[in-house]
Amino acid sequence: MDLQAELDRLRERAATLGDTIQDMDYQMERAMHAVAAGTDDVGHAMTVLTERHNAQLGLMFDLGKVTAQIEDLEQRIREQGERSHEQQLAEKWEERAPDEDHLDWLRPTLEGPGTEAVQDERHPHHDGEKHMSEDIQRKGREPQDYLDWRKR
Repeated sequence: MDLQAELDRLRERAATLGDTIQDMDYQMERAMHAVAAGTDDVGHAMTVLTERHNAQLGLMFDLGKVTAQIEDLEQRIREQGERSHEQQLAEKWEERAPDEDHLDWLRPTLEGPGTEAVQDERHPHHDGEKHMSEDIQRKGREPQDYLDWRKR
């Protein structure tokens, strides 16, 4: 059964439950008027009121469940419609998109001169380390000697 037919069935069930609840309201009101008019005894009217009230509470509970199912089904139908709309938009976008790679603008940078190691050598931080290392070696001291300046 498709979702729309299920939704129609649930709405019809909710309408039937609503009508039944209203009929019970009418029967309870009629029993109260009969007692007030003196045409019915109070014991019988109380039995009718209690019976109808309990039945009405059960029907109201069922109506609440059916209403929740209707809301859930409406939400699913709405999401399904939105999903198909989004899918159509995505398909249109894919049709308009070129067949080439979408990241072509990045390719010249990746294929450009120099690798990561070459780029690291040109970085000023690495140049400073290189000059410091050459300076230490020129003075004849080991790099570890510079770390021991507190011991002297």
